[in-house]
Amino acid sequence: MSQETQERQLDSSPEAAALEAEVEILRSELARAQEELSQAQQQTGEFKERFLRARADLENYRRRSQQELERAREAGLDSAVLTVLAVFDDLERALLLAGQDPSHLIPGVTAVCDGLKRNLELLGIIPVGAPGEPFNPELHEALSSLPGTPEQSGTIAEVVQVGFVKDERLIRPARVAVYQ
Repeated sequence: MSQETQERQLDSSPEAAALEAEVEILRSELARAQEELSQAQQQTGEFKERFLRARADLENYRRRSQQELERAREAGLDSAVLTVLAVFDDLERALLLAGQDPSHLIPGVTAVCDGLKRNLELLGIIPVGAPGEPFNPELHEALSSLPGTPEQSGTIAEVVQVGFVKDERLIRPARVAVYQ
């Protein structure tokens, strides 16, 4: 028998039909797997694109937040500077009046000090440390101690430098002398 005849017999044999059916099944599974792979690759591309957009959005949000924070900080600083500038203007007027009549110096400086206190209060900054107050190490810094009566013990005798708090947060401790 020739090889061609053997191939024809194999092609028509039941084994050949079973092999051909198995090949078709494998081709079908391969086509389905290739389609699934194509869909997975497409989904991966879409997910990657979403991820890149989300990352860009996050970076833009961070940049905008940083810019807003900087603008808010500058606005707060401007507000504080305006308060100081008002004190500067008042001091210049007090000095101008004192130059014309030195007896106006003390009332002028007193008015400037009162105006500064009002401006600080408007900013929510409250002075702490006054003679007679109980000494509080969280608000006061003891520079020295002075002899006193038992009733005065542990209270502030003198204030060397006034302290300040804002919203229950210490900005600067009062520097004081305390009765023993």
